[in-house]
Amino acid sequence: MDPRPVSAPLAAALVVLGIVLAVGPALLAGFTICGVSGCTGGGFGRSTDPDLTRLLLLATGVVAGLPLALYALVRRIGRLAAYALGLAVLATLLTGFVIGSDLRGCPRNVSTQTCQEESG
Repeated sequence: MDPRPVSAPLAAALVVLGIVLAVGPALLAGFTICGVSGCTGGGFGRSTDPDLTRLLLLATGVVAGLPLALYALVRRIGRLAAYALGLAVLATLLTGFVIGSDLRGCPRNVSTQTCQEESG
């Protein structure tokens, strides 16, 4: 184990890098939750895909925590690895909240039955 302390600016930069990289999967999750027309159903109509939405939300968390986790792995710092895991979980849950998803990958304002019917 390296006895040098963790560089706070480097750790912060890795967190910011992870968040920037996670924007892509987060935007895709926002589109897959309701489709191109949005959750109002106007235009082409609402098209939910809960399985893909959950997968993209998970990918958002993994991508957000990956730079910090790799640094923790190289430096063998368990505490930093725990922070990376916390960042991944927080990014997943926060992205789900922002795009309007529930834990099933469906829009929060749509019933479970309707979501399952629209997912095909």
